Amino acid sequence: MSTLANAAFNWTDGCLLAVLAALLVCGFIRPLRPHRSLLWLGSALVLVTAISPWRSNPLGRYLFVGAAGASHLPSELLKVLWWILGAWFLKSLLDRVLRRTVFPNDNQPHARQLFADLASALIYVVAFVGIMDIVFKQPVSTVLATSGVLAIVLGLALQNTLSDVFSGLAINVERSFAAGDWIATKDGIEGQVIEVNWRATRIKTFSNDLAVIPNSVIAKATVTNHSRLDDSHVGTIRLTVHHSVSPAQVIDALQNAARKSPGIMPGSTPTAYASSFDEALINYDLMFAVSNYLLLADVQSRLILQVVASLRELGIGIGNPVVDVRVVAPSMR
Repeated sequence: MSTLANAAFNWTDGCLLAVLAALLVCGFIRPLRPHRSLLWLGSALVLVTAISPWRSNPLGRYLFVGAAGASHLPSELLKVLWWILGAWFLKSLLDRVLRRTVFPNDNQPHARQLFADLASALIYVVAFVGIMDIVFKQPVSTVLATSGVLAIVLGLALQNTLSDVFSGLAINVERSFAAGDWIATKDGIEGQVIEVNWRATRIKTFSNDLAVIPNSVIAKATVTNHSRLDDSHVGTIRLTVHHSVSPAQVIDALQNAARKSPGIMPGSTPTAYASSFDEALINYDLMFAVSNYLLLADVQSRLILQVVASLRELGIGIGNPVVDVRVVAPSMR
C-alpha cells in the first residue's frame, strides 16, 4: 500500500513539474508572447501548488515544517499567496475569454471592462472568503453577516449609483448601442457614443460638445441608433406649392432636381409624393437616400438649393403666391 501511495505521490509531483516547465517554455514562444503574463502567472500558481505543505510533499515539509513539527516558515503565508494568485489568474483568464468570445476584435473595450470589473470583484470576494475560512479558520457566517449589514447600508446610500451600474450592464448585454454608434434621444441629444462606463454614457454631439447621460436615464429613454443597420439612410424634404400648379409638374420637377444633386446614394431613385393638401396649398415629400448618416445634413442642404433653383427656372413658387396689395389713399374733398 505504501509503495502505491509513493508512486501516486511521485506521479502527481511529476505532472505538476511538467506543467510548470510547459508554461515557462510557452512564455518564450514568439506567437504566445501576447499571453506571456498569463502563462507566467499560471507558472507561479503551479509552483506554489507543487511546494504546498498541505500536499505532504517532501519539499513542502522541509520548507514549512521542521523536526518534531516545529515551523520553519508560516504555512498560512503560502496558502494566502495561493488564493491570491488563483484569483489573479482567473481574472486575467476571464478578460482574455471576454476579448475572444463575447467582445471579439476589441471593438467594445468599455463594455468588456465593465463586465471584467464586475466579475473580478466577485472572484476576489470568493478568494477573501476562502482565505478567512480555510486559511485562518474564521467562521464565514460572521464575515457574511457583517458584509450583509454593510451591503444594506451601502445600497441605501448609493441607490442612484447602483441603478446606473445595473442599467449600464443591461445596455451592454442588450447592445442596442455601443461605442462608435451615432444615436439620437427623444430629448434632442444626438451624436456619437464615446463610452458606456459604470455610471454614465458619454456622447460627442455634432457641435463637438460632450453630453453625459446617466445610464439609468438613457436605459429608459427612446433611442434611435443611426449606425447599427448597414442599409442606406433616407432623408425627407417637405415643401408646399399652390394648388394652381399641376401636381404632376411639381413631382416631375422635384425628382429631376434630386437626380442632379450630388451626394445621392448611387443606385437609388429619389421619389416625390403629393402627401396632403388644404384649401390653397398642396404638401409634397421628396425622399432620397445617402450611404452614410453623417452625409445626410450636407446632402440635404445641397438638394434644397437644387430644388429651389429648379422650381424658379420653371416659374413655380414655394408656398403661397405673392399677393400684390395696393393701398389707395382716400380722396381729399
